[in-house]
Formats: sequence, structure tokens, C-alpha cells
Amino acid sequence: MLLLLLSACSTTVQRPVMGERGISPKMAVQDPQSLQAKVLEWGGAIVESHNLPGTTEFQILAYPLQSNGQPDLDLSPTGRFIAVAKGYLETADYQTGRQVTMSGRLQGIRPGKVGEAEYRFPVLQLDELLLWPLPSWSSPRTGVGFSFGAGSGGWSGGSIGIGIGF
Repeated sequence: MLLLLLSACSTTVQRPVMGERGISPKMAVQDPQSLQAKVLEWGGAIVESHNLPGTTEFQILAYPLQSNGQPDLDLSPTGRFIAVAKGYLETADYQTGRQVTMSGRLQGIRPGKVGEAEYRFPVLQLDELLLWPLPSWSSPRTGVGFSFGAGSGGWSGGSIGIGIGF
């Protein structure tokens, strides 16, 4: 029964693939004209976000996507891209470092900079945007924990332990 319960907790919800995942932002810069009709699905970590008149723009450091669509930050990045969403999105919700998965069509290439280096950003006009929840361990913990334990040491005697955590 315990194994069944644990396996149910470890399963992840699969979401449908919303676009072509085999083309990275680095690849898109090489031949953007051939990709403009395709729906691409990219994801990664937000580098920055800006509200503009009528749109919200994100710079994303892209990573390969796992089977459920979540960026795999344990792998090497696959480039950067600019994502453009219609309307106003609260940038406080889309903070630096948050993980996103996005799908849409390539609108072209925009020159820009990463630090002082010149960079060519593919621009994705978004159809879909998924903001992944923060991991539960990333929430700050507050309060004090207290525990008490006792055990038998077999033939050598027993022990008692007290613990306090912050």
C-alpha cells in the first residue's frame, strides 16, 4: 500500500506538446525564414521582463524541455530568445529566474546585447505561456520546530534526544 501511495505522489502530469521542440533558439538564428510558419515550443529561465504599450516582453535563457514540458536546468542552455506576449502581464509574477514554457511563431531576429557582447535574439510571438510553480522548498520557512525522541540501545542501554530547529 505504501509503495502504491509513493508512486502516485511521484507521477508528473503530462501536458501536450504545443509546438516543435527540436529547434533551439541558437538554430533558429541560423535560418529564421524557414521557421516562420512553424509553431515552436521553447522554455527556460526568465532573465528579464518588461511591460511595453500593448505587450509584455521577456528575455529567456533557453534550456531543453523535459517530457512534461518543464525546462531542464540541469542541462546546458540552448541560447537566448525574446518572447512577446500580447497585453499586460504582471512582471512581479514573472521574476528573474522563474521557469517558463512558451509556444508561438518566430517573428524574426532582433539584434541586442548580453552584457557588452553583441547578440542576435530570435523573437517568438507567443500563443501559449506557462509559468511553472516555484518549488515548495524555495519558500522561506519561518518558525521554530521542537522534537523529542527516545530509543532503545538494545543490551547497551537506551537514549533520549531533544532537538530544536529554526
